[in-house]
Amino acid sequence: MVTLPEPPIDGRRARRERSRVAVIDAVFTLVRNGKVPPIAEDVAEQAGVSVSSIFRNFDGLDDMQRQAFDVFRERYAHLFDPVVDSAAPRAERVAKHVRARLDLLTVAGPMMQIARQRALDYQPMAEGVGRSRSQLSDQARAHFASEAAQLSPAEAANLLAVIDAMTSPEAYEVLQAAHGRSDRQISRLWNCSLTAILDRWPGLQPDSDHEINKETGP
Repeated sequence: MVTLPEPPIDGRRARRERSRVAVIDAVFTLVRNGKVPPIAEDVAEQAGVSVSSIFRNFDGLDDMQRQAFDVFRERYAHLFDPVVDSAAPRAERVAKHVRARLDLLTVAGPMMQIARQRALDYQPMAEGVGRSRSQLSDQARAHFASEAAQLSPAEAANLLAVIDAMTSPEAYEVLQAAHGRSDRQISRLWNCSLTAILDRWPGLQPDSDHEINKETGP
């Protein structure tokens, strides 16, 4: 039996892939450090490659940012998942929903901001942003499915839209940048606001645990 030799590793292709990954990691690092949007020279320096190599690996800065956003979505996909069962007490679901959003935005808020900016004039980025928005909407729907089940389809859609919008990346940026609120303050504001909305939304039954706590006190 003749054993065929394994095909040789394409060294050039391997080096190109390492360079591409280094560039994407450099984009993440620069964005986390406040370099928004990152320019080619800064990316090249951070990645330890030449500017010309960036344009050999990517079809311009738009493509570089799009690929970085695609990798971001793969790396942090778990932060878009539901984090609490819909049968859990409402107060727990509110708290964990808020925590999940802040965990995502603390890690990836600047990258998501760049993606939204580029989505205005770059269709591939707009498609990625649309998928992320859909995932966030699905997360809110999973967290508050028990409330949605008590309402008509139209009212359930309204409630979930309000919850999703209130805890959206855009709302986070307004509170942080325009109003100077810290993550701790935003957490408190979102918890209070969502609790107030859910307690008073027409057609929703009171949360049993919340009502027991109000009656018995601390």
